Amino acid sequence: MKKVKIVIGANFGDEGKGLLTDYFCSTFPAREKVLNVRFNGGAQAGHTVVKSDGRRHVFSHFGSGSFNENNLTYLSPYFILNPMLFVKEYKVLESKGVVPKVYIHKDCLVTFPCDVMINQMVEAHRDKNRHGSCGVGIYETIKRTSNHQKTTIGYIRENFDQLATMIAGIIEGYVPQRLDELNTELTDSEWELIRNENITENYSADLLFMLQHTEIVEDNIINEYNNIVFEGAQGLLLDADNMEYYPHLTPSNTGIKNALEILSGVDACDLSVCYVTRSYFTRHGAGLFKTECDSTDLKPEGLRDKTNQTNSYQGNFRYGYFDVATFKHSVERDLAFLNRAAMVELAVTHLDETGGHLILGKSEKLEVADLLKIVNLHDGYISNGETIGLLARVSKNM
Repeated sequence: MKKVKIVIGANFGDEGKGLLTDYFCSTFPAREKVLNVRFNGGAQAGHTVVKSDGRRHVFSHFGSGSFNENNLTYLSPYFILNPMLFVKEYKVLESKGVVPKVYIHKDCLVTFPCDVMINQMVEAHRDKNRHGSCGVGIYETIKRTSNHQKTTIGYIRENFDQLATMIAGIIEGYVPQRLDELNTELTDSEWELIRNENITENYSADLLFMLQHTEIVEDNIINEYNNIVFEGAQGLLLDADNMEYYPHLTPSNTGIKNALEILSGVDACDLSVCYVTRSYFTRHGAGLFKTECDSTDLKPEGLRDKTNQTNSYQGNFRYGYFDVATFKHSVERDLAFLNRAAMVELAVTHLDETGGHLILGKSEKLEVADLLKIVNLHDGYISNGETIGLLARVSKNM
């Protein structure tokens, strides 16, 4: 029987999904292949993995289990490809001793340079009213392919010799229309950048590299592996359907919905779902944050996140108290999609930063075992550091 894990971020992202994905991928015997499935979002993800030998990587386009030699990444049809970032990360991983093995579903959408530039330029024109985008063109890719041309990797592979013409047509036909929709007027220098033929030439080379270093597959790939780890991106509070936080959302379903759809052709499997949270809340980007506080309210000397640095698109990394009611509601809402037998678990990370407790307020703390009782779960994991060696099991009876 297939053994399947689904890793879900329960908050605004940055919960520790990379750590848990790496852990679950490492638990299978080294002689058995593990399919690490990315089932939403795209290269805007930033999942940090730190190995005991000191290697550190922030995974964006590849599965966070990739440091394990028996790991294969599967970019499912819900994943959005960015050839420019794929090549960059592939070469970084090679320098760290990893040669990624990657399957790509033929129906994956592909980001074009103009998608990225529209995203970044429009955000810049919004000034103080920015949406908090990561600036890698995820939403613009979805918008363009729904309104104009559904450029999937399978289609592009079959029509690669027409790629430059395809991009030029989109720049002259679609881009002005899209900018009108966004009520944004670009400067001459911005238009010059969008029309730059050298960018298109370099992009074509990157896309060719991606095609040469991956295998394009169809839906049945999921049936070829018995050990599967689904790795979610972003978090439940950023789900495209979570209207309480609109418009500062990600354009994908961040919970179990997509993973279960991919598994729909699998009759039976040993399935577990793991919801991951920090011992406090964080958010990188604009939008509602009910429990926002200063990091010194969580830890007297303050906190500093190594992965999430201040940038011109998302601004400062934001901190907040752990919100029990919001956490419980988001998990229960997501579990409503569960349509087959599964074990449900909880993982709490960054406990080393908060004295082993969840921080609910300036003088209010919560034990992990008590959170398990509140959400009616029996077992889970606690993490007191960056590596999987600092992960431990916990139960509500402890």
